[in-house]
This record gives sequence, structure tokens and C-alpha cells, in this order.
Amino acid sequence: MRIVLVFVSSYMALFGLTLSESIDLAISNSPKVSISKSNIKYNEYVKDEATGAYHPTLQAGFAWQEHENPTAFTFSPSHNYNLSLKYNIFNGFSDYSTVSSKESEIESAKLEDKAVLADLKLSVTVAYTDYLKKRKSIKAQEEQLTSLTKQYDNTNVRYEQGIVAKNDLLLIDVEKLKAEQALIKAKSDFIVSKSNLENTIAVSIAENENIDDFDASVENVKDIDFLQEQMMKNRSEIKAMMFKSKSLGSQRDAITGNYLPKVNLEASHQINDQERASGTVIYQPKDQTSYGVNVIWDIYSGFRNLAMKKALLEKNNQQNFQLHQLKLDLKNQLIKAYEGFKVAKSAKYVASRAKESAKENYRITSDRYSYGEVDTLTLLVSQSNLTQAVNANNDAYYDLFVAYQTLQRIVSE
Repeated sequence: MRIVLVFVSSYMALFGLTLSESIDLAISNSPKVSISKSNIKYNEYVKDEATGAYHPTLQAGFAWQEHENPTAFTFSPSHNYNLSLKYNIFNGFSDYSTVSSKESEIESAKLEDKAVLADLKLSVTVAYTDYLKKRKSIKAQEEQLTSLTKQYDNTNVRYEQGIVAKNDLLLIDVEKLKAEQALIKAKSDFIVSKSNLENTIAVSIAENENIDDFDASVENVKDIDFLQEQMMKNRSEIKAMMFKSKSLGSQRDAITGNYLPKVNLEASHQINDQERASGTVIYQPKDQTSYGVNVIWDIYSGFRNLAMKKALLEKNNQQNFQLHQLKLDLKNQLIKAYEGFKVAKSAKYVASRAKESAKENYRITSDRYSYGEVDTLTLLVSQSNLTQAVNANNDAYYDLFVAYQTLQRIVSE
């Protein structure tokens, strides 16, 4: 039933969506999360398999044989049934070490799952904000096209009256055509951003969707030294690698246990096809029950154990190098994100001021143009500057939020 529900939800139409709901949908439907959760279950099952070594084994069997040249002490044909019970009471602590290794792998998988969720949340945030940016870009381009169309109509009247030259009208016509193409491009970018958001949350969005905007304000951040300390302490990937190293250590301990003897308690019951006797001497009883202690010590195994221990040690060295590289990469990511946040914060302030200046400049230029005090080219430049400033301000507003969330992701689990 759960599989059916997930399948249906992947194709359902959404008529209202927030950033928080998008994150919840992504967590519920993303294959990446399903794979990560499945990996945890897989490791739990592997641990259960290893724990089975603590339990006794019970075997039932049947044997049939016929000898071409039977002797006085062999019987042909003959058959028997047997039932045997074996319980290992000492295995050189290999079973304990193996279970310990699997427990470490479970913890590593759980930590990796946390990292997958954190990465997914950031991916949703990036896709969601990009969707809003592209939607606002369409609005800005539509406003520019509407304004240019109005300017073209007004200038055409003035041209017919002989007030302005034809090249003024043509300049506006060129800019209007550019604005039409820019609007087509903005709508195309919007469709792509919508597809990216759908892909991230693994749910289709209806054409008449209502994607809610949100408050993209951010808080101040600590200095980079504090953030780096928190990052090294919090990151799940670092903790996961440490558990992997611990697992490899337990696997080496399990190999060491192979140098010690193994002790098994055994009991068996056998039922033969018939009792065979000669006088008072019984050669084969009808049934037989036996008990015993079996001690096995592997004295020589072709250096397999030594070779495997060396292999695991080398694997652990690789793990240590990977951990070192991960810390270097995270430090580099932190510096990039920290500087990116600083730049985005400044860009938002600059873009906000530039937008207000561009609006006022366009208002003044438009009024002066209507009185013939400025030429058409100056008007078009002010119009283009306004559109660029509006788009830049919209982008900067969301870019700062994404930069902040990226920085928080790098520092958190």
C-alpha cells in the first residue's frame, strides 16, 4: 500500500505550496532519501545475520548408500536419518568483533542519512528560490514591454505630428523587440526552474500553481573561526567516516580471532534403517544419540589471515586519507560560502539602492521626454537600467537567503 501511495503522490497536482511543504515533500518522495533509508535497513539486516553466530545451529539429514563390495562390517544398501545440534561457545571473539563492526556501519549509515537530508533541504531551498526569481523576472520583463509599447505608441503619434524623427521611433521599436525576446527567454527560464523544483521535490506542480513567497531575511553569522570549529564538530560526514574506521578496526579484530581455537558443543541423534547384530554383538544400533565437545585450532591457513589483516589496515589508511581530504574540502567550502555570504549581503544593499535610483531616474527622464527635454536614446537607457535594476534586486534578495542557507548547511549536520 505504501508503494502505491508514493507512486500516486509523485503525480498529484499541487495547488498551493510553501518552502516548508516543499522540503517535506522532497523528504517523503525523493529517491535519494529512499536509497539512504534502505542502506540503513540493509546494514541492520547484515548485523542480524552476524548476530546469528550467537545462536545454536540445528541440522537434519538423510543418507543412503550401497557398496559394490560389502564386507562383514559394511551393510548394503543402507540408509539413516540424523539430527545434529551444535553450539559455539568460543570463537576467538571473532563473532563479537564482527557484530561490533556491523554496529559501526549502521551508525555510519545513519549519519550519512542525516547528510543526505541536509543536502536535500538545501537543494529544495535553491530550487524554490530560483523558481521565485524567475517568476519575478517575467513580471519585470512584462512591465518593461508594456512601458516600451506605450512609449512606442506615444512616439508614433509625435512622429505623425512631425515632432520627432523616424529614427527615434525605430530606436524604441528595436528596444521593444528586444524586450519581447527577453520576455520569451524569461518565460523559458521559468519553465526550466519549475521543472527543476518538480525534480527536486519529486512531485508535479499544476499549471495554475500558487507557489507562496516567503520572508527571505537572514540573521548575522559568527566569525569564520567559530564556524569552522562548529563545522568540524557537527558534520555528519566526518562522524560517519570515523565509524567506518572503527568498523575496519573491528574487522581486523575478527581476523585476529582466527588465530585462537574454536570450541563447539555438539549433540546428534541418528536413526538407522535397522539394527544389525551378530549374536550379542551389535554392529549398528537402530538409533544412537551422542554428545561431545569439539575443539578446532587452525594452525596454518596459507597466510590468509595475515594478508587480510594487512588489506584491512591499508583500507583503514585509505579511510584516514579520505577523512583528511574531506576536512580540507569542507574548510574550502566554508571559506567560499562565508565570502559568498559577505558578497551577497553587500549586493543586496547595493541592488536595493540601485533599484530606487533607477526608478527615480526613469520617472524624471520619462517626464522630461514627454516635454521634449531629453532624446529617445536617453529614455531607452533609463528604461533598460530600471529593468536591470529590478531584476538585480530580486536576484540579490533571494541570493542572500541562499548564501545564508548554504553557509548554515556547511556548518550544520
